[in-house]
Amino acid sequence: MAVVVMGRTGAGTKPTFADVFAAHHGEALRLAYLLCGDPHRAEDAVAEAFTKMYRRWRRGGIEVPRAYVRRAVVNEVNSRFRRLALERREARRRHGDDRGARGADEDLADRDEVFRVLARLPARQRTAVVLRYYADLSEADTAAAMDVTVGTVKSCVSRGLSRLRELLEEHEPTGGPAGPEEVS
Repeated sequence: MAVVVMGRTGAGTKPTFADVFAAHHGEALRLAYLLCGDPHRAEDAVAEAFTKMYRRWRRGGIEVPRAYVRRAVVNEVNSRFRRLALERREARRRHGDDRGARGADEDLADRDEVFRVLARLPARQRTAVVLRYYADLSEADTAAAMDVTVGTVKSCVSRGLSRLRELLEEHEPTGGPAGPEEVS
């Protein structure tokens, strides 16, 4: 690969950025392609590397342009791989997978069951549970809405949730075949 020693501007003068670009672009592109294996990503990485190099060039030049371009391309490709890995990890975290996914009919059946069981709670307990967990009110706001003390809200919620669990367990289908019967 030719190294720019003499620019188009004449012998012994510092090469222009266009000279450096022309001399090192092909080599940088091959390097980027070998690092990432994708011609489009390689072109993007080289373009970004030369853009950053140009900013630095305008502030006072670069002593060894070939080495600078090479390092910039390697850094850019590595940076893109890190960003890609992060994007994929975030996408998996946001979307998860389908294990444990429930159908709309199952969700609806559960909501209906909770609604039926909730209706069986005493009015004060039902009100406290609904205000705390459905309306998402604080204990103080729930107490104000019910015109009772915070202690009463805590007690009603605790008893209401305990009763809800009992009632929901009563309606839960058994997990499998019945065990062997005891013979006396």
